[in-house]
Amino acid sequence: MEAAIVAVALIGFIAFRQWLAHNRRMMIHRERMLAIEKGVALPPLEQEIRRSNINVQRILLLAGLTWLAIGIAAFVTLNALLMFASAKFTDEIPRGIQWAAIAPIGIGLSHVIVYLVGRNKA
Repeated sequence: MEAAIVAVALIGFIAFRQWLAHNRRMMIHRERMLAIEKGVALPPLEQEIRRSNINVQRILLLAGLTWLAIGIAAFVTLNALLMFASAKFTDEIPRGIQWAAIAPIGIGLSHVIVYLVGRNKA
């Protein structure tokens, strides 16, 4: 019963926040329409200001380089562990596990490629 009450309260809270956000957007819309009718210059919207402050290209580059570093470090570490450690410690590690590090390397490369393509467009 408590879980149902919590679920209903959570859904109600989310619905109330959505309703408040909708009313706020309606108020902004009305204000902007009145300003357009009066011929007043419109200030930028809060979302436009926030969006211009976020530099997606830098985030893509950071994420790409991070994934690449993690993937390369994992590959080198696992490869060295399997090659140079004694068999006593590596018996339970499956052979070829170092190739699982190709996944984060691929993710990092894709981020860097998207960064480079986006940089060339700008």
